[in-house]
Amino acid sequence: MDEGLQYTRRARLRALLLLAVVLVVGMLLGAAEERYRATTTPAPASPSQRRFPGVLGRMDLTAPQRASIDSLLDLERPRNEAIMQRVLPDLRAEADSLRAAIRPVLTPEEQRAFDREPRMRIGLSVGGTSLQDSAGHPIR
Repeated sequence: MDEGLQYTRRARLRALLLLAVVLVVGMLLGAAEERYRATTTPAPASPSQRRFPGVLGRMDLTAPQRASIDSLLDLERPRNEAIMQRVLPDLRAEADSLRAAIRPVLTPEEQRAFDREPRMRIGLSVGGTSLQDSAGHPIR
């Protein structure tokens, strides 16, 4: 009888030690990941500097280069806004008709989840104003 009690205690102790080891290893891996991310992510730009998309955002541009690109973007902004204002209604209509075609394929539960999601996500703004989806909600 005493042997069974000792076996149970040893098994519990081993399980507890294994749990402690897993916890410590997890904490160390988490700390290592945080340190790795801190060294690989670039420092945030100052608020006065515009974050350029794509390859330009990954380049180490000089201040004159940034200023020149900023002025080019500012010159093109009105033209781009006009194009977006013409195209957005068509994009919204296409997105709505696609959603209308997809919805009947889903189960009632899936339809409810589908209906809760934003209709269209575009990661840009036009002239400092936020764009809206076909339901009039701001696009994120």
